[in-house]
Amino acid sequence: MNLTKHSQNRIMLTFDQWEVDGEYVQVMYNYLVHGFYPGGFFTSVLANDFVGAMSHSHPSNTVSALKRLVGWMRDYMPETAWGNYAAVNAWVDLDASQRRKILEEHGLIYTEQQETWKVLNDA
Repeated sequence: MNLTKHSQNRIMLTFDQWEVDGEYVQVMYNYLVHGFYPGGFFTSVLANDFVGAMSHSHPSNTVSALKRLVGWMRDYMPETAWGNYAAVNAWVDLDASQRRKILEEHGLIYTEQQETWKVLNDA
């Protein structure tokens, strides 16, 4: 899905609210917006699999960084995008229009009409 800078900024501001580490932001953005498989560690985090997350964790991952990520997930991430492995796989399997609709409904991005107006007002 192609997003304007307005929707990109809108979703990025949510990460700022929880001070999510930059390394985590891009992975979560790509997962939510593009449906990219997030890899073993993040898939385990998204699936609420503590043992899997710890076994796939990089030494630089900290408890405080994970707490901020989980806080962001709880506050902003669509419920259908996380919670167990089936939810993660289902999210990745959605097409761009399905993901877009869910992200719009959760206020993470603007609708295409809102984006168009924002772009026209920038000119």
